[in-house]
Order: sequence, then C-alpha cells, then structure tokens
Amino acid sequence: MALAGVVVTAFTLRLAVSGVSPVLGRITDELHLTPGEAGVLAMMPSLGFALTGILTTLAMRRVGLEALLIVSCALAAVGTLARALSPDDLTFVVLTFVTMCGLGMGNVVLPPVIKKYFPHRIAALSAVYSMLLGFSTATAPLFAIPLADAAGWRVSVGSWGVFSVVALLPWLVLWIAARRGTRSPAEQTPDLTVLPDAVVVPAATARVKPWHSKIGWGVVLMFTGTSANTFSMFLWLPRFLQDTGFSEHTAGLMLSYYAIMAVPVSFAVPFLVRRFGSTVVLGLSTVVLYALGYLAILLWPHAQLGDFPLVWAWITVFALAQASFPLSITLINARTRTTAGAGSLSGFGQGLGYLAGSLGPLAFGLLFGATGSWWPSFGYLWAMLAVLSAGIVLTGRHRFMEDDAAR
Repeated sequence: MALAGVVVTAFTLRLAVSGVSPVLGRITDELHLTPGEAGVLAMMPSLGFALTGILTTLAMRRVGLEALLIVSCALAAVGTLARALSPDDLTFVVLTFVTMCGLGMGNVVLPPVIKKYFPHRIAALSAVYSMLLGFSTATAPLFAIPLADAAGWRVSVGSWGVFSVVALLPWLVLWIAARRGTRSPAEQTPDLTVLPDAVVVPAATARVKPWHSKIGWGVVLMFTGTSANTFSMFLWLPRFLQDTGFSEHTAGLMLSYYAIMAVPVSFAVPFLVRRFGSTVVLGLSTVVLYALGYLAILLWPHAQLGDFPLVWAWITVFALAQASFPLSITLINARTRTTAGAGSLSGFGQGLGYLAGSLGPLAFGLLFGATGSWWPSFGYLWAMLAVLSAGIVLTGRHRFMEDDAAR
C-alpha cells in the first residue's frame, strides 16, 4: 500500500505545474491576466513549495506522515479542480497557490516516507520517485493542448486533479490502519539507514538542526539553483520557442520532450550516488550541460544538420542537466541517518531553496520584458548555476548531516 502511495503521489506532483504553461495564452485571453499577474503566477510553484516546506517540517513533529500526505493530496485535488472553474484572474492565481501548497507538502513528506517504509531500498525507491516526477512533468504538456482543443482550457487544467484524488486513497488506508493500532513492518523495527557500503547504523535520537550543517545549507543552494532553472523553463520555454518562430503545438511538444528527458536521468542518479558516494563530479556535470545547452539554443535555434533541426539536440543537452533535481532529492536521504533527519533536511532544504528559487521565473520574465531580449533572462539562469555549483560542493563529500550538525 505504501509503495502504491509513493508511486501515485510522485506521479501527481508536477502535473498541475507543467500543465498550465502550454495553455497560458488561452487563460490570459479569457481571464485577462495582466503581465504582473502572469509573473506572480510564475512564482506560485516555488512559493507554494517554499511555504509548505517550512510549515510541513514543523507539522511532522506532531502529525504522522500519512496524515500529512492525505492533506497534501486533498489540497492539490481541490485546488486543481477549483481553479479550472475560476471566474476571474485573481481567483485563478489564488487557487493556483492553494494547489502548489498541496503539491509542496508531498515534495517534503515523500523522502522521509521512503526512508520510513523502505529503509533497505532507498536508492531504488528514490529512483522511482524522481523518475515519476519527470514523467508527470512531461505528461501534462504533452496532453494539455489536445485536451484544450477538444474541450477547452478549463478541462485541460482541471483534469489533473483527478490523479490527486486517486493518490489520496492509499494514504487514507494507511492512516486508518495506524489509528486502529496496526503497524507496518517498517514501524516495527528501529529506524535504520543503509549506507552505500551496506553498513547499517542505528538512528540518532537527538533533534537535528539542519541550519547548523554545511549539508543543510548545501541542499538549500542546490534547490535554489535547480528550481530557478527548471521552473523558468517550465513556464517560459514555450514562450521563448514561439517568440523564436516555432508554432504553439511544436513549442508544447518541445516542453514535453524537455520534461521527459528527466526520466532516464532521474532513474540513474540515485544509483550513481549509491555507487560513488562523492557527488561533486556528477553535480558539476549538470552545471556544464545547463550552460552549454542555453548558449546553443540562443545562438542557433534554427540550425540544421541535413534535415535534422538541431534545436532538439540543444534541448537534449540542457534537459539532461535536470539530473541536478533528482540529485538534490537523493541527497536528502543519502546525507542523513534517520527518518527524522531526512524530514528536517527535506523541509529546510526545499523550504528555503524553493523560496529563493521562486524569483527565477519572475526574474526571467521581467528581464525579457524590460530589455526585449532573451539574453539577460538566460544570463540570470547562468548566475543561478553558480549558486547550484556552491551547493554541489558543500554536499559532495560522503558524510551525514547529523554528524556534521553535532560538531
């Protein structure tokens, strides 16, 4: 049941994020979104993820993980379905924030849930979790425009809420079982962490303060740099491509391709972390891919190799750089000893990281609006790569946050 919950919930966590940008023009036309409101809308995923990252960490001390996931799925379902019925621009923005808060809770709670229920399968479940995030990110833009063409943008935007309703059911069953006194096998044994060298160590009992650890701040910087880059692409890549001369349908297809390329790297990264321990080379490789891919698509968007449009190659390069996100997620469990430590690091790293990264899509759009050129916008993303690099260096060595924070 827990496995079903992890799988379905992970699949829902990006549908409502990437399903809006392909039809944003239609939403703007009908609801009369102003440029400022569009900029605020661009910040909603990161702001919602940031707020719930901080609040969910506090709630985890008093409320069970299963109960938090019930609230997460319910908020996401209600927000997604309700915003599809929005009568005006302000209501749409507010309900988008509600939706993102629900999804943000799931972001924070799933890593410690994996550590709780699957302590001996952390790498495998982290790979599945990260892979499904990428798959869901790709699914929404692939179907958003066909759904909008067939039934309107409201059906396209609201349809993703159904998956959150389905995701709620496994956690409801587990919560009811816990209330009746039934305990899962993972709860009947001490909290253990399997290290990359297969040594099992007991859980620490002291409360961990991730802000006292270099690993804690490193994860914050990684989420800051990664979210600024990826959320800017989720919102603005279709607009950039259309402005460059590609059609709406082609731009939506390219966004879907960008998202689906995260699937194979998301599957591979947790096993690479487990195999090598140190993650500096892996992490900095993603920085290089981001930088080169952006440069190529700015310089040669319509270049051809024979009959093959090289824009697909450029997108492939910076799409593979999305490995920085599953790397950030994987390190939450790989750099902690306990479920409590993973929960603290997840909330702290994602809360502050998404808060700082929320400026990314807004800054990207404002810089283009102010200059009429995409170069300053991508220049901002290159600056965020320096932030990402700093986080990679701080978290790269194989050690544990609990030990680091105790010094």
